[in-house]
Amino acid sequence: MNTETIDTGPVLEGALNVAEFYRGATVLVTGGTGFIGKVLVEKLLRCFEVKKIFLLIRRKANVSATDRLQQMLEGPIFDTIRSTAPDAKERFAKVVAMDAAFDREDIVDDVDKTKLCNEVQIVFHVMASIRFNEVLDEAIAINVTSAQRLYALASSMAELRSIVHVSTFYANCNRPYIEERIYDDVPYGGLEHIQLFFKSLSVEEKERMTRVVLGDMPNSYVFSKKCAEAMVGREFGHLPIGIFRPPIVISSYREPEPGWVDCFHGATGLCVPVVLGKTMWYYGKPEVKPFMSPVDHTVSGMLAAACDIYRRQCTILPVEKPVPVYNFTFEKNRFAYGDMVELVCSGLPNVLDRWLSRIKCRISPWKIFPQMLLWLMTLQARIADEILAWFGKRGSNVKIVSAITTLSNAVEYFRCHMWTMDNSNVKRMLSLLSRDDAKRLDFDGEQIDWRDYHKSYAKGIAMELMRKNDRRKSSMAANRA
Repeated sequence: MNTETIDTGPVLEGALNVAEFYRGATVLVTGGTGFIGKVLVEKLLRCFEVKKIFLLIRRKANVSATDRLQQMLEGPIFDTIRSTAPDAKERFAKVVAMDAAFDREDIVDDVDKTKLCNEVQIVFHVMASIRFNEVLDEAIAINVTSAQRLYALASSMAELRSIVHVSTFYANCNRPYIEERIYDDVPYGGLEHIQLFFKSLSVEEKERMTRVVLGDMPNSYVFSKKCAEAMVGREFGHLPIGIFRPPIVISSYREPEPGWVDCFHGATGLCVPVVLGKTMWYYGKPEVKPFMSPVDHTVSGMLAAACDIYRRQCTILPVEKPVPVYNFTFEKNRFAYGDMVELVCSGLPNVLDRWLSRIKCRISPWKIFPQMLLWLMTLQARIADEILAWFGKRGSNVKIVSAITTLSNAVEYFRCHMWTMDNSNVKRMLSLLSRDDAKRLDFDGEQIDWRDYHKSYAKGIAMELMRKNDRRKSSMAANRA
């Protein structure tokens, strides 16, 4: 590892100078084609003078890493760069795709490994499986073993300055109060014992034992993220690494454009019926105030955290240093689930739609009403699909209701629980930003005007629904041809 100190704070001793930290740097990103990853790549290209960005991309449905990168760069998220940067072509040329296979010990081939070890200074590990119902050993393989193999590779990087391991605030959601530290209390003797035990089980036994091992954790996603944090602390504490814990990540606030989103996981997915004018009631506690963060705020926090991790390595005395943890959550300025429908409705263009949606969509503290409504909606969807079938058309009403129900059930736990936390490291980062970096990296969650934010939220969802529909039509037309 390169221990040469670069200037990260010329204004005040100990202050961050994030722009200088990224100037001429080569960055490695996993999960770069995902929701957070795309915003991260776009922000690096638009706001920082990086030298190169390596993206580790898995081959998907026989589409190569290079082709997947090209498809990503043609997306609307990069329109701002295309329309405002005279050197847009040169900026896009900085992004280099590498074929990666995280199911192998060596995740890249020898040629790419040599490039990474000789050139990379900053690593963002964003890749993760966010399927909540994954069998535990599969979730561990993606969320823990992949990170393990990446950091083993990073140990050989000659000029490594910083690694940001992106976790989730809910990795320790079985605790009411969450501190900025690693909780290494993985049950059943630890991660290795769990992996060894699951190797000898059948598929059916794995499904049954997953529930047993999870205990009071709601799903395999958060449990595997907890295991990954413990693994980082035990095996890679000698590296310049930090753990970044975002909460529920939602559509952008301002960058690259207000309301931008390209997936419907979590809270955003549950708001789709509001935008479509459908009826949907969800079980939960209306008074619960969730931690939420716009994706552009989240990415800005990650970029600052990478610089802060490096600053810690250079300024703290050379004794054993704990892995820094960043709870990217803000206690003040939160809104309750009971207010969420009204906020989302405020962005609907039609006055009547805004009024009706507040009746059609609710967070109910009584489980019986959402269940009764679901039964009626499922019946209605089946009838609608049958009628379409009589006319030789294929209906998807049951599929849509099923998808929303599955998502609602998966995140029900988070609509019924509330947490407190410590975010001292994040607040300290904010205080250390230079004036220019504070403008470039706007991530103070306490300053978000949620009514202003939701003016673009519904529109962003509607735009992505249109894009998905256009892609579906193009795919069907291509298949017919």
